[in-house]
Amino acid sequence: MHMKTKVFLAAIILLFGSTLLHAQHSDRRVSFAFSLQPHLNWIHADESFLGQGPVRLGTEGGLRMDYKFERFYALSFGLNLNQTGGNIIYKDALYLDLIHGHDILQPGTRVTYRLQYVEIPVALKFIMPEIGYSTLFAEIGLDPMFNTQAFINATDNNIEKEPFQQGVNKFNLAWHTGIGINYSLGERLSLQFAIVYKNTFLDVTRENDSQKADNARINQVGLNMGIVF
Repeated sequence: MHMKTKVFLAAIILLFGSTLLHAQHSDRRVSFAFSLQPHLNWIHADESFLGQGPVRLGTEGGLRMDYKFERFYALSFGLNLNQTGGNIIYKDALYLDLIHGHDILQPGTRVTYRLQYVEIPVALKFIMPEIGYSTLFAEIGLDPMFNTQAFINATDNNIEKEPFQQGVNKFNLAWHTGIGINYSLGERLSLQFAIVYKNTFLDVTRENDSQKADNARINQVGLNMGIVF
């Protein structure tokens, strides 16, 4: 057999073997991922007496499980810890119900919310055919959120890291959507990157009898980075 023919056949065998290996990887029913996501957060409200303050940085991380029930579809379940929050500028006087008693803040006060949630995201993932070592995907889902920690800062009355769980709703619900890429490192290991946007359905804050009702919602956009195994 001619040397060029041998080299050609060897290349075909290597290519077929690599394709088969990655096909086995992509056909796995269940996979897990550890992820970390730095993100930008802001609180938006439609009410005219509330203004949007500066964007805040936050982080989110946890464990995800994907169940691939069809070739191009998977269900995703997770458990995340989300450090989020945002800034609100109260154009009217603000009546705060603090642990040590009530406080009244002057109009124009900026309040910074520093919030922590445990989240249980559930999503439907759409998976594109694998191209080489890479697979593109998109997902959309819901995120039940349970508040575990809340602090506020305020530009009036020198309020700094004031515990404020009594002023934040214990439960919230968000929706999220994202697009990303999965890059295979081998049969059972890959890297995953995605841009994710999240928005809460429900009001973050809890009003007292002296405070106007509002509907302040967290918006979040971040870069999700994960290791899939």
